Parts: sequence; C-alpha cells; structure tokens
Amino acid sequence: MAISRTSWSGICISSLCTLLYAIPSASVAAPGFIAGSFIDGDEHTARMSVQFRCGVEYLGHEPSNHGDNLRIRLDSTRICTGAAPSIARNREQHRPIGADAARLLSLEYDGDSPAGKILRLDFSEDVRFDLVQSLNDNTITIHITFDADAPPKDPAESTSTSRQVNRTDAAEIKYVINLESSLRPPATADFPSLALEDDTEIFVSEAIIDGQTWYRMRVGYFASADEAARVLRKIRPQYPSAWIDQTNDEALPLRRPESDPAVASASAEDGDASVAIESDTKIAQLMEDARRAMIVGEISRAIQIYTKVLQQPPNEHQRDAQEYLALARERNGQLAHAKAEYQRYLSVYPDSEGADRVRQRLAALLATAGGSDRQVETMTAGGSSRRASDWNVRTFASQFYRRDANQLNDQDEVISQSSIYTDVSVDARRRGERFDFSARLTGGHRYNLLDQPERDTNDVRLSYAYADIADSKTRLRGRFGRQTRNSGGVLGRFDGLNLTYGLTERVELQAVLGKPVYSTANGVDSDRTFYGFSAGFGPIGDNLDVRAFVLQQDIGGLTDRQAVGGELRYFGENKSFWGMLDYNPEFGELGSVFIQGSWRLPSNFTITGLFDQRQSPYLSLGNAMIGQFVEDFSELTILYTEDEIRQFAIDRSATTTTASLGLSRPLTPKLQLGFNASHSSVEETPESGGVLANPASTYSYYSLDLVASSLFTERDVTIFALRYSDSESSNVTTLNLDSRFQIGRAWRISPRIRVDYRKFNTDGSEQWIYTPGLRLEYRLGRKVRFELMAGKQFSTRELTSNLDEDRESYYFNLGYQLFF
Repeated sequence: MAISRTSWSGICISSLCTLLYAIPSASVAAPGFIAGSFIDGDEHTARMSVQFRCGVEYLGHEPSNHGDNLRIRLDSTRICTGAAPSIARNREQHRPIGADAARLLSLEYDGDSPAGKILRLDFSEDVRFDLVQSLNDNTITIHITFDADAPPKDPAESTSTSRQVNRTDAAEIKYVINLESSLRPPATADFPSLALEDDTEIFVSEAIIDGQTWYRMRVGYFASADEAARVLRKIRPQYPSAWIDQTNDEALPLRRPESDPAVASASAEDGDASVAIESDTKIAQLMEDARRAMIVGEISRAIQIYTKVLQQPPNEHQRDAQEYLALARERNGQLAHAKAEYQRYLSVYPDSEGADRVRQRLAALLATAGGSDRQVETMTAGGSSRRASDWNVRTFASQFYRRDANQLNDQDEVISQSSIYTDVSVDARRRGERFDFSARLTGGHRYNLLDQPERDTNDVRLSYAYADIADSKTRLRGRFGRQTRNSGGVLGRFDGLNLTYGLTERVELQAVLGKPVYSTANGVDSDRTFYGFSAGFGPIGDNLDVRAFVLQQDIGGLTDRQAVGGELRYFGENKSFWGMLDYNPEFGELGSVFIQGSWRLPSNFTITGLFDQRQSPYLSLGNAMIGQFVEDFSELTILYTEDEIRQFAIDRSATTTTASLGLSRPLTPKLQLGFNASHSSVEETPESGGVLANPASTYSYYSLDLVASSLFTERDVTIFALRYSDSESSNVTTLNLDSRFQIGRAWRISPRIRVDYRKFNTDGSEQWIYTPGLRLEYRLGRKVRFELMAGKQFSTRELTSNLDEDRESYYFNLGYQLFF
C-alpha cells in the first residue's frame, strides 16, 4: 500500500489544527496485546470473544454477574504470536466489530495495572454476563444477557397467554434460564435431558411479541441471579445461547407435558383452538405449496407452511416438514433456528433414512456458523425474524499526538518523541447461502515531527490484510494474506495461506504455508519460508481438546526450524489446565515445555500456577545472526560454515525458565484481595563468533493488591497495590494507587500515583521515583471519543559520591477515535 508522505501529513496536520493536538495511546502506536475480537448475538443475548497476542489465563472478574462495566483479571504466558512477551504490559483500547449489538461502549486493556493485567468492558446499560475461557488458550469469551423489562405490575394488563393466579401480596421476583425460543410449541421429545436439582425443572412459557406467540423452553426457578448463573455455566456447552431472565409467580408457565397432565391437556385444548386440524389431503396440498414456495424463493412463506404442518396432529408428512423447515431456516439466514430444527429432527427421527443427510447438513452448518461470525437476526414489526444486510462493514479510525520529554539535573530538556499516529481498520463480512466471506485491512502511519534529517523516521505499518472464505458444503475454509496464528507450531504473524477442513464435528485438519512477519513496519522476512500440518481433536467429553502438529521452516536453502509437538487443554467448571510440548528434531533439543492451570476452590479462593521452560528466542538457525554485522542470512553463509552457524544459533538461544503462583479471593462484594509470586531465570550464553557472552540472570517479584469497587461513588474502581521485585541489578519496592471515576454517561476521570524505592546492588545507591498521572475521557455518543492522558515523573538518586542525580520527564497525549 503506497501512501505518500505529503498526503498523510496533510490529513494529519488538518485534523491536528481542528482538535489542537491528537495523541496516541499504546494501542495505536503499534500492534497491541489484543489481536482481534468478534461479537454475535440476537435481541436477548450476545457472545463476545477477545483474542490476545499471547496465551492468557483467566484469574477472575468483578462484579460477579451484573452491571454496566466488567473488569477481567488475566495473566499472560510467554507464548506469543509475532511479539515479545513484554507486549502484555501495554495499555490499549479496542473496538470490536458489532460492539453495538453487545451494548458495548469500550474495551480497554491495561497490562501495567498494579492489580495485574486487567481487561475492562463498559456497557451502555446494565447487562448480565458469564465468562468462559475458550479451548484456544489466547481467547476469552463473554456471554452477555440484556436485562428484560420489569414484569408488569398488573397481571390483567399483561399480554402473556400464560394462565394467571390472583395473589394478594406482591409477586416475588425470581430468575429463570431461557434455553431456546420457537414459534411452535415444543414436543415432548424436544425436552433435553439435564441433570437438575430437585427444586428446579424444565418448562415452557409463552410470550407475545408484536402479536406473535413465542414458546420459550426454560429452567427454573432460582431465587437469585447468582444461582441461575451457576446453573447456566453447567448447561452452557449444550445451550450456548441460553440467557437469564426475570419472572414472578403471577404467571404459571406451561409445564413439561409428561410431568403435568393437566397442563398438557390445557395446552392441547389451547392449541386446538388456535390451529385448525386439516385433513390428510389438505396437509399434502400444504406440503406441495411449501415446495413451490421454496422453488420460487418465497422462503418466509415456506417456513410458515411447514410450521403449520408440524402443528397438526401426528401425520406422515411431519418428518419431511421437519427437515424442510430446518433447510428453509438455513436458506433464510436464520442459522440458530436452523441448527435447532436440525437437532430436533435427529432427536425425533434418529434412525430415519434422512437422518444421515440431516447430520451432514448440521455438521456443515456448525463448521461455518459455530466458530464465528454468525448472522445477527432482528425482529420485524410483525414479530417474524428477518435477516440483516448480507454485507456487514465496520470501520475504525483514530489519530493521536504523543510527546515525551525528559531532563537530567539542570540540563536542557530532551524531546524523545513528538509524533502523529494515524490508524485505520476496515472489516467486511458477507454471509451467503453456501459461502461466507470476510476481509480485514488494518494499517497505520507514524509522522515524526522532530527534525531528524539524518534518517527517515516515518513509517507505514500493515498489521492485517487478508481475505477469508468458507464453504459450508465442503467444510473447507481458506484465509490468504497477512494474518496471525499461534497454534500448530506457527509463532505469530505471517503472509501466506491457512487452510482448514472440518473432517467431522470433533476433528479438524489444518495446513499452513507462508513467510513470517516479525515487524509490521519492515515487512515480510524474505529469507524464511515455512509449511506445516496439524490435527485437532475435541472437545472430548465437552472439556478436553488435543492437537498434534508438525512444521518445517527454511532459511536460505537450509533448515531454520522444525517443530513436532502437541497441545492439551482441559477446561472444567472450577479448574482448567493447558500443556504444550514442542520438540525441535533439527537441533535435537526440546524447544519448549509449558504447563498452566487454575483451580477455583469452594471457599472462593482461586489458585493459578504456571511453569514455562524454553529457548529465548525460539531456537532457529537464523538466531546465529544475533550480534553479527550482516544484513541478511546469505552474508552469514559466506563468512561461516553451516556447522559454525548452527553452533552460533544454539549459543544465542538462552534457556529461560519461569514459575509463578497466584492466589485471589473476594473479601466482600466490593473488595477483592490478590497475591502473586513469580521467579524467572535465564541461563548464560557463551562467547562465540565475535559475540560477547551474556551472564546468567534471575528475577523475582511478589505483589499484593486490593481492588475496591464502588468505594467512593457508584461504579468507581480503586486499586491499592504493593509490589517487591528482586534482580541482580536492584531491589525495588512499589506502592501504587490507581482510581477510575465515572461522571455521568460521557465523562471518565482516572487519577493515579506510583511511588518506587530502588536500591542498586551495583554501587549501593538509592533512588526514589514519584509518578503522578491523569487520564480524561469524553464520549460523544457511541461513535466519537476524545481522550487526554498526561503524567510526570520525578526521581532522585543518592550516589555514593555525595552527588544527587535528579531526573524529570513527562508525557502528554491527546487524541480522538471514530467508530462507524
């Protein structure tokens, strides 16, 4: 993408004059810790998945399940995609595609918080949420339920057709879990087999929406939303779109037919009154009418006719009507309904001659719609479901100015950065009857305002540029262009092709071919090419996922890196485990061993642990270039033999080991206490090839943090943190206070102060560092956001020679973001 400096600077300067200045946050200055996200859902619920550039471990969140903001505590691993593990310390903002569908105002990540790594979500209204970690170690999924309107105070005014019971006292608010909704009453065979507690049951209730009767299969009752959320987590794998709703005892729902004969009889009578019983001849004519409607493309009419046939007493046409209803839903873009209808067919007619055909259609549907990007459906005025536009295009644009300056003692101020950052991201998606297409283009430009004629410090960054197409018939999916992947031995961003084939519902095959991209500004590594294959199996027993892989990477006609290994992931209700082993046959050494897990105890304690051992950087032949004065690998092959290069690569790849332990527990609904400890070591590297040796090093830290919610005002968050770190060079004690206050719906103010005491082990000197900061944010609706961040640092170091070293620095950021 060729963009002249003149055009970019003109855009930047004109916007700069309009807004005075524009400032970058860490999220736009370079590719961030958040790699991507997507949202899908309907009028009741939404599902949002956030993918990170490194593996993450979910530690906990607050509040527990309800509010207009959500804080998720994370820990990151050293397994990252095309970035150093230090990227997890970024502070950044992200705008998911389809944010409005989830009532989401903002998504922010703070990897430098004194309470650890925090992902924060702000919603435009109070919502309910439930969190799960995906079988992909770098993804967190949030299930969001939108609060229903308060129940009607006068039962006589309710539009519900459920039977009413007169009560003399006010109805007690209770909670239920809505499993699924349908335009026709579910049959006995539709009721799932769920292990429920004695005081809960499965039932059906009715709701009239815009004159249309919907039948809701539900589980209840629960005295609190927390109790309902606990059960929802158990049944989420079977009903991923289930949501929590409020109800009361004024409306008694229609019960499961076989468990309540009286209600079943009443329901049948009601059904007879609303649906006329047709003769066999008439039903056959209806089936023919529906077939013709499908042929001429009148899908909505066909759905109505097939639904009417299924509402009749048992007849010979209902099996075909059930299959064709599912097919019609699928062609109409109503994928969630189609999935439910296919599953209903297999439940009622598991041994029929059409069962295999239906299983194939369902598998193809799940292969394309189950992973991501399901079409969002909306309700028309008539209550029927209609499909949104085939094309969904989302665009994000931002422009920021950043200025950093520092001063030593009384010397002149040094400006280390004065730049304008411009970033644009465009995502386009289209869902078709057979093919689904998506494309993404994310790039940016940095314009340096400093006078540095000796070098060109402007750069264009291209983070993503790919096209993706999925075929529901063959279950093939291909993505071509600049993309990222962190499984199957692939280490991050690359330019190339990734193919996926869904062999079965639980077996997935992948092939990849490409060139690694280590810098979005410098472009592709032309010396390296890799190709690999992997197979994923799972979920096994709903909780276990296994993947095996093999990968070959070449550089300059030689083998650069080989990877043969596997990944194992287990995610249970209260515990999770992830392990990975990577062996390099080319060098005959173990590339990495990684084990991470968490355990949520009944006493509300959460324990997390991690062990990670690997070569850093990842062992490859190209590591021999580290410290050498060569431009590319071919120059190195002229100077040294292959055996010498191989030894240099081993010498430059130090073995690093990290072990950590975390413990957290909520003290009260407003207070959360956490403790973390970590120890890392890096082995020494020898001198070779003219590159000096590096000594071994260790680093340890211990932290204690207290997170308070709504301590001073409603929805505020305050973090008190104490941290002690120990390394060969110094020991540091840190005290941090970080707060966030919301003023109305538009303003947010976040003051913070940090105090560090550092004792240098090299000369025994001491240093005090004071860092106050302030962040202001103003939101002009959902589409425009302005932000100001400013801070200053003062430090004084008492040297042994009775001299003091005083330093001052400051940063000043101002900018805007647009979402459309």
